[in-house]
Amino acid sequence: MKFHYLLVDDLVGKEEFERLVEEKAAESGDLLDERTAAMLVVKDLGRAHVRIRDLPGASSLVCFFAKVLAAGEPKEFKRPDGTAGLVANVVVGDETGKARLTFWDDQAGAVHELSVGSVFEILGRPKGRGRPPDVTAVALQEAACDISCPEGAGGSAPGEEIEVRIIAIESPRAFVRRDGSQGDMIEAVIGNENGIFRLVAWAPDILLGVEVGAAVVIRGATPRENDRGIEFSIGEAGSVSPSDREITIPMDTIAGVEEGDSYSLSGTIRSIQPPHSFATRSGGQSSVRNLVVADGTGEIPVVIWGEKAKEHLIAGDRIEIYNAGARRGRRGDLELHISRGSALSVLAGEEEEVEVEGTIIPARQGTCIDTGDACYLLTEPLPIGYEVRVRGTLHRGMLSISRVEAVFPDPEELLRRLDRFSGRS
Repeated sequence: MKFHYLLVDDLVGKEEFERLVEEKAAESGDLLDERTAAMLVVKDLGRAHVRIRDLPGASSLVCFFAKVLAAGEPKEFKRPDGTAGLVANVVVGDETGKARLTFWDDQAGAVHELSVGSVFEILGRPKGRGRPPDVTAVALQEAACDISCPEGAGGSAPGEEIEVRIIAIESPRAFVRRDGSQGDMIEAVIGNENGIFRLVAWAPDILLGVEVGAAVVIRGATPRENDRGIEFSIGEAGSVSPSDREITIPMDTIAGVEEGDSYSLSGTIRSIQPPHSFATRSGGQSSVRNLVVADGTGEIPVVIWGEKAKEHLIAGDRIEIYNAGARRGRRGDLELHISRGSALSVLAGEEEEVEVEGTIIPARQGTCIDTGDACYLLTEPLPIGYEVRVRGTLHRGMLSISRVEAVFPDPEELLRRLDRFSGRS
C-alpha cells in the first residue's frame, strides 16, 4: 500500500488513503486484494498508470508496468565530496517502447536480482523529455502480468540507444591498450534535452562522415558516472545513424552560474589574451588561454585548456560554450573552465570585402598585415617586411587574399624624409 500511496501523498493523508483502500476492497465483496484496491484508489484520484511512450510528458512521479530487457552491472563512482556511490542501469520495455531505469546506491547493488523477462510495476521520476526516456527508479515490485515488447526491443547493454545532437568532434588520437598494443580513439561532445555528455568512441570509424550539428541515434553506448556527470563510451559493436527528430539543447545564463556545476551558454567575447604554453605534471606540453565572455545577464572569466586554447578567437566573436565547469579562480572569482568533455563553437559572422595597405609583419598567431590603424591575420603567408596593397575577404579578423600587389615608396618622399632627418632645409 505504501508503494501506491507515494503517487497521491500530495492529495490525501496516509490514514485517509488506507481508509479508501479498505472501502474499495469491501465494495468488491473482498474479491480485490489490497494491491489491486490501492491501484483503483490511485486511479480514482486521477493518478493512473502510464505507458512508456507517455513518460517524457508525465508528472514528476509516475507508475508504469514494464518488462526487463537488459540489466547492467553496478559501477562505483566518486561524488564531489569524496564519498563513494553506486549506479546501475536497466533497460525496460512495454508495447509502446523502451526506457532506461537508473538505480542508485543500495538499489543499484540489488540490480542483479532483476531477471531479464520479468515484469515489474515501477515507480520512478522521469528525467527530461529524451527518447528513449530516462527514469530514476524510486521503487518497484514484481507484477503478475505479461507484456509483449516489439520485435528488436531487447538489448545486450543498458543505455544502448541514445538520441542526441553532435556538438563537437575531436581529432582521433592513439592510446595504449592494457596488453601493450596500440589503438585509436575519438572523443565527441553530445547533447539532448537531458544535458551535455562526453562520448568516447573506441572505434573512430563509427563517427566517420558524421557532421557536427547532426541529430543522431547512438546504439550500444555504455554510460558511466563521474564527477562531471554521465559520459558514454561506444565500441565496435555500436552504431551511429541519422535521426529526423529536432533536438533542443537547454542553455544557461551567466547569472545562473554557481560553483561546482557544469554549464552551457552563449555570449560575446569582451576581451581575450593570447594562449601560452606550460609543462604538464607528466612532462608534456599543453596550452591555456583566458578570456571574458558576456551575455545579457552579466560577464564571467573563461579559461580554455589544451588544444582548444589555440583556436582562432578575437574580441567580439559570438560563441557557444558547452559543458564548462564552474569553479573559483586564484583570486576567488567564479570562472568557467573549458577542458576535456567541453566544447566551444564560434557563431558565423558577416564577411566584408576590403582593400588595405600596410607592412607584412610576423605575429604570434601567424603572418599579419599592419596598416598602422589595425592588424589583420592573413590566411596565407606573404614575405615579411614588404609593403603591399591587399584586396580580399575579411572575416573575424582574418583576411583571405584575392589580390596582392607590391607598394613601392615615392623617391621624392624618401628624399624629403632624409632631408628632415639630416636637418637640411
